[in-house]
Amino acid sequence: MCCMLREEKIRRICSFLKEYDRDILEIVIFGSSVYAPELARDIDLLVITRKKKGYGGYLECLEKVGVDVDVVVKGASDKLNERFACNILGAFELLYGDGQI
Repeated sequence: MCCMLREEKIRRICSFLKEYDRDILEIVIFGSSVYAPELARDIDLLVITRKKKGYGGYLECLEKVGVDVDVVVKGASDKLNERFACNILGAFELLYGDGQI
């Protein structure tokens, strides 16, 4: 995926997610879409929110983007599985929020 195209899609993804869930605190992109964006087949996201909405709604709003997106939604007080947290820390970029969560 070309850098400009990737940036535009990521901007749209964040916009759609924030429109669906106004309680989002942070959006984090991780995995191959960070460390090898030109080879990535999808975009992996972690969404942290004050209050989780219906999971299907997150998926629905991401369908509009036209790229495969895998999304994990966690509440602000939810603990991340240690293995999952290590995967994120391997390669991530904060797209929205202040990084405090």
